[in-house]
Amino acid sequence: MKALLDTGVWFRRYHGLPMRPTLRRFLDKEITEFHLCPLSVSEISFKWQRGRLPGVPDPAKWLPHSLENFVLENPSANAAQQAGQWDWEHGDLVDRILAAIAKEQDLLLVHTDTVLKKLDGFPQKYFPNVSDSK
Repeated sequence: MKALLDTGVWFRRYHGLPMRPTLRRFLDKEITEFHLCPLSVSEISFKWQRGRLPGVPDPAKWLPHSLENFVLENPSANAAQQAGQWDWEHGDLVDRILAAIAKEQDLLLVHTDTVLKKLDGFPQKYFPNVSDSK
């Protein structure tokens, strides 16, 4: 199965950070081809630069390795338009673009976003975040 990973899922998987066992098993056993949008790279770099990822080394040191074995998915103009025009309350533009890429490329978007899971119009698989109450 081909999957587009949400920023947090990609980041947690690469760094071996805690995630629900069901998500880890799904990634290890069900996904045969991993995809990532470069906007996820920007999102993590932005958070790191602002000190919101304490203990994480400079992305320049680990980023190239983290992208190995990923197919990079840039948003097309059509996907960008779709992301902007969905009639959703969800205001996170990166999440909207990831959903539009998933729809356009027929990729399963694997994420932990509680707002995104309530939306439709794209293939998705939601897993509760490790910090969410059980």
